[in-house]
Amino acid sequence: MQPTEKVRLSMPFPSRWGIHAEIAGRPMVWGELIINSITSNRVMGTVNFRGTLIPINGYWNEGAKQISFDSPYATYSGNLTNFDDPTTRI
Repeated sequence: MQPTEKVRLSMPFPSRWGIHAEIAGRPMVWGELIINSITSNRVMGTVNFRGTLIPINGYWNEGAKQISFDSPYATYSGNLTNFDDPTTRI
């Protein structure tokens, strides 16, 4: 049996992230990404749009700080951005 290497990830989990997407500069999608676990760079969680939880499976690239995941309805690949909005306490 080979020893298991522990790698510290910069991505916290479990965690919740707001999803904001734009098409041609207009906001199109608002939702919540919930990351339940990251194991060996494999991401598992859900996306919540209007109260409907949709399961996701994907990957976290620690070196590039990039996430990609698939749901039964769509595929996403990109970077997560932290922002602080005092008016909404996010």
